[in-house]
Order: sequence, then C-alpha cells, then structure tokens
Amino acid sequence: MKLPKVSIVVLSFNGEKYLKRCLLSVEKQIYPKNKLELIVVDNGSSDKSVKLAKKYTNRVYVIKNIDGGYSNRASGMRLATGDFVYMILEQDMELRSKYFLQKLVRPLIEDPRIVASFTREYPNNKQPWINRFVSSNPSQSAPLFEYLTPSVSSTIIERRVNYSICKYIPGKIPTTTHMLFRVSTLKKTSIWRQKRDFDHDTIIKLVKARYQKFAYVPDAGIYHYHVNSLKELIDKSLRNLENHYFPYNHSLSYRWTDFSSKREVIKLVVWVIYANLFFPALVRGIVRFLKYHDYILLAEPVVVIVTTDAILIKFLTNKVGRKLAIQALKTIIKGR
Repeated sequence: MKLPKVSIVVLSFNGEKYLKRCLLSVEKQIYPKNKLELIVVDNGSSDKSVKLAKKYTNRVYVIKNIDGGYSNRASGMRLATGDFVYMILEQDMELRSKYFLQKLVRPLIEDPRIVASFTREYPNNKQPWINRFVSSNPSQSAPLFEYLTPSVSSTIIERRVNYSICKYIPGKIPTTTHMLFRVSTLKKTSIWRQKRDFDHDTIIKLVKARYQKFAYVPDAGIYHYHVNSLKELIDKSLRNLENHYFPYNHSLSYRWTDFSSKREVIKLVVWVIYANLFFPALVRGIVRFLKYHDYILLAEPVVVIVTTDAILIKFLTNKVGRKLAIQALKTIIKGR
C-alpha cells in the first residue's frame, strides 16, 4: 500500500505536563518519516510547552487567541501540506497504537467516497477512575451528552475488515471530532477558508455538502487523559458552557439539543428525572459492569446525578442559559 503524506496538527496551551506523551506517540508511529508532518500550534503558553514542542518539530507556531482555540483550529488546519490532516485538539491525548496512522489511512485509500476516518477513545489502568468511566464511551462523552446524541453504531451502513463505513445525515451525527480528513475535500468547501473551527461544525458542513461517508476504525484507538477527578469533570463541563456554549450558541451548527423542539425538550426532561431517581442509573451501571467487567462503571448513578444537576444549575444561573430554559418551557406549553 502506497502511503500518502499525513499532517498531524497538535493544539497546545499550558500543557507541558501532557504534551511530551502526546508528541512521543506521534514520533513512534510506524510511518515513513518523509510522509509525516508534525505541526504544533500553541495559544501563548506560559509554561515550557513551546520549548518542548520544538524538540519534536521545527513547525511550531505561537498564535494567541482568546476564543478558546477555535481560531487556532482553523489556522492549524490550513498550515497542513499533507494529503490528509489529523487534528489533535488537546495535548493530553495519546495515540494508542504505533500503527494508528496506517489504520486510519487505509479506508481513505481504499474508498475515495470516504471523506474522513476516526477511531474511539479507550480507558486504561493508568487513568484516574473518572477518566476511565467517561472513556468507556467511544466519544468520551459524559452521560448526559451520550444520551442526547446518536451513537456511532447507529450510523454504520457497511462493515469491512478492520473498519466500518458510517453514513452521517443532518440530525444523526455522533460527537466524535478527532478525524483524519481528506484535505482535497476540505478545500472544496468553505471549511478551508473559515476563521474559526467550532468543534463538530466541520463535520456538519461536510455532511451538508453531501460528503456523508466516514470510516470508523475502532482498533486504532486514543487515550485521552481528560480529567483527574469528578470535580474536575464538573468544572470542565461548566467552563465549556461558560466559555464556549453560551457565548457561541448562536454561531454553532451542532447543537446538543433543540430547545424549540417539543420532542427534544421532553427527552431532556426525562433525563433529568432519570438522573435524580438514582435507582435506574444504578441498574444501568450494574448491567454495564456485568458486560464490561470494570467496577468503575458502578459509579454510574453518582456521576449521572452530580453532573446533570451541576449543568442544570449552571443553566438556571446564567443569563443565556435562563433564556434557553425559558424557551424550552414555552416549547412545552405551546406544544410545538
């Protein structure tokens, strides 16, 4: 198999503690060095992240922005000169396999209809218990967001050796954002010219442009050292609401829920009730424990109720959040 040139873009910000592990996992890839381009885009770190990055690549760019890294995602993508580009959006990620790139590249070579390939997140024993818990979900979604969004398995239309082909359609797009994209396709859309890259919006734009085939390669795998405690998971969730969801809500194409849809509002209410009843989540935790044999999954009811209620309180105490909550209430009353 003739391998194409691949660009890996790593976004960093004060992540010296994790960045080395991330860059080492790229360096260890079994892939022709002359066809592997590593780019690091730093958002003005005050630690030694930039100095560390320069040990692994001479393509290190410091671009300081205050929009949570959205501009740097777009800038980093355009810096890529490879046939394919993979965005590592957080420096606390690690490529699980030294054949990671080869596994993700294969579907794109075998089938020109496929616009991007992706893998799943995995737990490992080095991670804190809460990180293992959220990593049991392929997209590392917290329970509420796992409930609100389509699963990868629901989009699979064909299974092949070592990967599956998924078809995404508007309204049925899983939350996975770390993908190996076909650059030639990106350049045919507005994505390549956009000033900001909002999480899942790149995928939505591809789907709307009729690029709907994606390859799911579960064996490649990512380790994401996302959180160290339940408190940190809550803090990150609330910070994401405060810094990203609330201020950019009007600009986002990908929405976790539609507050103008009665069906989706009711679905959200059902979740809040489910979370606070405790017992149903306990049953689900036991079922998952029996299936996957990881005792961490028994923490389901605790994680569910604490994270759900923290998010609910944040909505009710934030100006934008209250407006959305009022909109949801009006939707139920009007029955739309």
